[in-house]
Amino acid sequence: MSDLLVSIDLGTTRLKVAAYRPDGTLAHQVVRRHREMAGTGDGGEIHRWQSAVAWWEDTVQATAELLAALPDDVVRGIGLSGRGGAAVFADETGEVIADPWSDGRHRDQARSLASWRKDGVWLSNYGLQLIAKYLWLRERRPEQARRISRAFYAKDWLLYRLTGVHVTDWTSGPDAPGWDPALDHWQLPGDLLPRPALPWTLAGSMCADATARLGLDESVPVAVGAHDGLAANIGAGAIQPGDCALTLGTHGVVRMVTASQPEGAYRFYGFPPDRHIIGGNAVLAGRCADWVLELLGAPAEPAADYAALEQAAAAVPAGAGGVRFLPFLAGRVSPEIRPGARALFAGLELSHGRGELYRAVLEGTAFAMTDIFDQVRGWCGEPARVRATGGGSESPLWMELLAAMLDRPVGLGGAGVEGRGAVMCLAVALGWHPDLASAADAMVRVVQTVDPEPGLVAHYRVIREDWQALNRLSRQFDRPR
Repeated sequence: MSDLLVSIDLGTTRLKVAAYRPDGTLAHQVVRRHREMAGTGDGGEIHRWQSAVAWWEDTVQATAELLAALPDDVVRGIGLSGRGGAAVFADETGEVIADPWSDGRHRDQARSLASWRKDGVWLSNYGLQLIAKYLWLRERRPEQARRISRAFYAKDWLLYRLTGVHVTDWTSGPDAPGWDPALDHWQLPGDLLPRPALPWTLAGSMCADATARLGLDESVPVAVGAHDGLAANIGAGAIQPGDCALTLGTHGVVRMVTASQPEGAYRFYGFPPDRHIIGGNAVLAGRCADWVLELLGAPAEPAADYAALEQAAAAVPAGAGGVRFLPFLAGRVSPEIRPGARALFAGLELSHGRGELYRAVLEGTAFAMTDIFDQVRGWCGEPARVRATGGGSESPLWMELLAAMLDRPVGLGGAGVEGRGAVMCLAVALGWHPDLASAADAMVRVVQTVDPEPGLVAHYRVIREDWQALNRLSRQFDRPR
C-alpha cells in the first residue's frame, strides 16, 4: 500500500487525471479528450463551446478508471490545474446556466473593460475576460443572466463540484490577493467572482456528492491549485528567477520567471507572492500536430498514429524537403500581434508525402516558439535553464528540433508535468514540504536533457531565415479584423 496524490488537469483540449507518489513519480494517468460544439450565432457568426457538465462527468469517469488501476493505494489529497480564460456560469444550486465559450461574441464588452481599466483599475486579463462574458450575457441574454450567482474559471468549476467552495488561485483570477473594489462600477452580483487564495492552500474537503460519485472518503482534502501555466513551471522545477519553461500543449508557450518586471515586457501574470511570469504564446501551435494528423486521415489520436508519423518525419532531412509551415491556425499574438494571420504550407511538390508535411509542422511550430523565446530573452536576459513541458515534450523529434533552434540544452521532466505541479502545491498545502523550493527538491527530476546537435543548429539557422521570409510575405494574406 502506498500514498497517492491525485491531480486533475483541465486543459483546453484534454482532461488528465493522474496519480503521483510522494516523490513526484507518476503512478498512472487517464486522459479524456474534450468534445467541442459549434453553432451559428444571431448574426450568423460561428460560436464554439464545451460542456461544463461533460467536464465533470469525464472527471468522475477518469477518476474511477485511475483508482481501479491502483486498487491497493490510498489517496491523500487532490490538487488541480487548469486552462485560463474559460468561464462557467451557474446559479446558487450549482446548475450550469452558461457553458464556457471560446469564440469572440463578448469582444465589445472586453474592449470596454480594457478601456475602463486604463484609468488605474487593477484588472487581470483573465478577470477581464470572465467579467466581459458575464456582461455579454447580461446585455444579450438577460433572462439567463438574472439566474447567475457564481462565475468560475475552468479548474475552479471542478473544485466547486469537489468541495462546494467558490475559490480560485491568484494567477487564474485577479492576479492579486483580492479583486479591485472599483469593480463595483459594473454592479456585479455580490458573490459572482471567486475568492482568491494561494495555490498551495487547502480549499476544503470533499463534499457528499463528490465522495459518492468518485468513491473517495469525504475527509480527502483538496488544494486550490494553479493556472496550468504556473503549474507547468512548478512541475518542471522552473520556479526561480531566470528559469524558463516551454510548454507544447494545445498552445506553444514560453514563460520566464523574474524577480521584477522588465520595462516593455509582456507580463502573463504573477508567480505568488512576489515574482513574475514573462512570456509569449504561439496560439494553437501544439494543436497543429493533432490537426495535421486528422487531416491525414487518422481516425482518433492513438499513440501508434503519432509514432508512425514521427518515424516518417524523422526519415526526412532537416528542412522537410523545402516544405515550410506557418502555424497560425488562430492568428499570431507573439512576438508580433497579427490576429488576422493564418496558417500556410509553402514549397509543396508532388513528391512530398506525410513525412515532409509532418516534419514541416513540427519545424514551423518550433520556429514560432523560437521567435517568442528570443523576444523573452531580450526582455529578461539569458535563462539559467530551460525546461520543456506538455504533450509535445514527449516527442523526441520535436524536442531535438527545438533544442537545435534554441541552441541550448532542454531538460525534460517526463509525462504529467502540469499535474506534478498541481500535486506539489497540494504537498505544500498538506504540510509535507514547507515551500515550493523544498517540494521541487523532493519531487522534480530531469529524466532527460536534449542537447543541441551542432550540425542541426547551423542548418536550422539558415532555414529559419527562409521561414521568417515566408512569414513576412504571408502578411498580405492576413484576414481583416
